[in-house]
Amino acid sequence: MRSAFPLRFVVCLCLLALVGTGCFYRDPVRHLSSDICLITPNLTQKEVIASLGPPDQKQKGKDGEVWTYHEVKKSILRKAPYVGEKLGSQDYDVVTITFAGDRVSTCLYRAYNEEELKKSGIVIREPRAE
Repeated sequence: MRSAFPLRFVVCLCLLALVGTGCFYRDPVRHLSSDICLITPNLTQKEVIASLGPPDQKQKGKDGEVWTYHEVKKSILRKAPYVGEKLGSQDYDVVTITFAGDRVSTCLYRAYNEEELKKSGIVIREPRAE
């Protein structure tokens, strides 16, 4: 009876430690397909950054500044070490936001597969994936 108490105590302490470490995880997770609903016309650039974080790319367009956000989604096979590049697939979510001055004028979401992304001419330099 006495030996069960320390074992329970150790198990509870380990579970508490596991749960507690999850509370300190600060790396933000971005899901463009759902987060895009937060972006509406006339939002300021600061409000967009508060919702989506800093853009992956910024460009000057003829209508104003254009921000691009992207997310790479790898299939389970693509994540496999060594053989993943040959077996799996990869999809891309791309959001393009155009600003007129400091305000959102247009916001476009598009999902691509690898073939469509190559044809579109969009270049994703550093995927934020997974």
